[in-house]
Amino acid sequence: MAKDVWKFVAPEHLYYCYECSRCTGSCPAAMVMDTPGPRRLLIKCLHEGPQAVIQEESLWFCTICHVCEDRCPQEIHITDLLTALMNLASRKGNVPERVKAAVETIARTGRSVVTYRVDEERLRLGLKPLGRIDTHELEIIAARTGLLEKKSS
Repeated sequence: MAKDVWKFVAPEHLYYCYECSRCTGSCPAAMVMDTPGPRRLLIKCLHEGPQAVIQEESLWFCTICHVCEDRCPQEIHITDLLTALMNLASRKGNVPERVKAAVETIARTGRSVVTYRVDEERLRLGLKPLGRIDTHELEIIAARTGLLEKKSS
């Protein structure tokens, strides 16, 4: 399965990284979280392999914003690599509990956060209440991928 990761980024492309740290210096997650950022994950993947990286909780801090790629002078597809690593980690059942909880909330409600008291505030501001989101497609995706079945992993 780790070979699947290299379909998205060829391992030899990681050698292009000359550790300028532009990816990490511009990473919004690295700015607000206690994480070394994408550069360390990229180098660890190169030297220790994908299996070592999928154990890293910091892998899940990536917001897939592509800023690292926009700033990379070597045009390494960092986001593709990190996404492939997250998918591999997920298939192995290595997903942090808070990520699982967020996915369950999205699948159940169609929103990434619980919106209690939002309707009261919207009414106070003269706005219509939020409508219910049709989660049928999300339920189909969750069922096909087995996403919610991995709760206890």
